[in-house]
Amino acid sequence: MAKVWVERAEVFLFRFSLERPFRIALGTTTEKTEVIVALHDNHGRVGWGEASPSAVILGCTPDSVLAALDHLIPVLLGEDPRRIRHLVDKMDRVLLGNAAAKAALDLALHDLVGQIYGEPVWRLLGGSLAEPVETDFTVGIDSPARMAAEAKALVEAGFRAIKVKVGEDPKADVERVRAVREAIGEKVRMWIDANQGWTRAQAVWALTRMSEYGVEFVEQPVAAEDLEGMAWVRKRSPIPIMADESVHSPSEALRALRLEACDYVNIKLMKAGGLLRAKEIATICKHAGIPNMIGGMVESNLSATAAVHFALSEANVVFRDLDLGERPEAKLVARGGSAIHNGFQALADPEAPGFGFVEIRKDWLKPVRTYTVGERMRPGE
Repeated sequence: MAKVWVERAEVFLFRFSLERPFRIALGTTTEKTEVIVALHDNHGRVGWGEASPSAVILGCTPDSVLAALDHLIPVLLGEDPRRIRHLVDKMDRVLLGNAAAKAALDLALHDLVGQIYGEPVWRLLGGSLAEPVETDFTVGIDSPARMAAEAKALVEAGFRAIKVKVGEDPKADVERVRAVREAIGEKVRMWIDANQGWTRAQAVWALTRMSEYGVEFVEQPVAAEDLEGMAWVRKRSPIPIMADESVHSPSEALRALRLEACDYVNIKLMKAGGLLRAKEIATICKHAGIPNMIGGMVESNLSATAAVHFALSEANVVFRDLDLGERPEAKLVARGGSAIHNGFQALADPEAPGFGFVEIRKDWLKPVRTYTVGERMRPGE
């Protein structure tokens, strides 16, 4: 095979407003600014990646992601993109943290390498089948009646698992869960996510009362840094506990498992820093007997496609929270990639190389910076 290296990198901003505000215990999202990366090799192939900043969950903003990329992209220029582990380790040596920025580059590398080898990323990651994967759909915090109506509409649209956001007032949260269960019936799976919104005592009080409504698990009932508190809640809760914001990295997964703080771990590519570290977290959990969920932030269908490839590659992922990029305004990938059909995320072409992107809506992107081997970065127009 001819020599290959990363010759150029382009960075863009992608801004979109949500059709409806999305409210969780940590706040309300009305618009997002994603950072999109394109890595070009010396043969004209392009790998695409996305960073989805979140100040309250990831500790980053679009500006801080751009600043991080100033440090990270030069590490990749001139390097063989097929040396993914070497390059990811190298990024970690250059800059601590900054998982979203690293995720964008990790995704772009995987997309590029898939194209080099002519294989889909799910297969490169060890997957054996590319069948559609069932996903839930999340209902944001609102009045019990409105949440129940939204959940019922989602079930009628084909979803068989509903995630209910809670984490505000525990009494109101119990009413939200009750109303949703009554609206969707007993056969639909129901998960809840408190997004760190409760104290230890509030969590036990609420979960004890919610248990009669067939809740399969609760995500992150207490503050992310309070793993001892989550272990305390787990011992007293009739509902299994899933760690989310408490686990970003493989080392944090190890700590959560050693403290017996959770029954499950939610993996997000933006928390982990991309596919490579996400696979490491899944391996740790697998050998500890702890199943995983694959989830995401408010993202476009570009990074949503990467999450689908991860789900297809990892048997320890038994829950899928992949209602990502489904809003019309977030569909940056015009053709190819993945999409939801009747409650299932499916790849447009499971055998397409890389992530299978056919057309990116480049007119939706604002150029910010360009980096080239041997040249300094150039600001976008």
